[in-house]
Amino acid sequence: MSNEYDEGINEYKNGHDFYKKSANAKIWWVETPNERGSILFSFDQKDIFNFWIDYPDKLTPEQIEIFKKENPTLAELK
Repeated sequence: MSNEYDEGINEYKNGHDFYKKSANAKIWWVETPNERGSILFSFDQKDIFNFWIDYPDKLTPEQIEIFKKENPTLAELK
């Protein structure tokens, strides 16, 4: 199931609500309404990363570059 809103895309897969901030984005964000402070994201909607725990150590160099390009302010926090 896919549904476009504004310029982004929203999809529900594997029990998670994924969304992109824009149609051109490569990062899928994961809705976490019951988890305050969690920042979850995915590149393929299969492997989900937690920004606070996994970034940058569990990402490939390519994934790190994509993350920095799409989210420079957030990337600077770490």
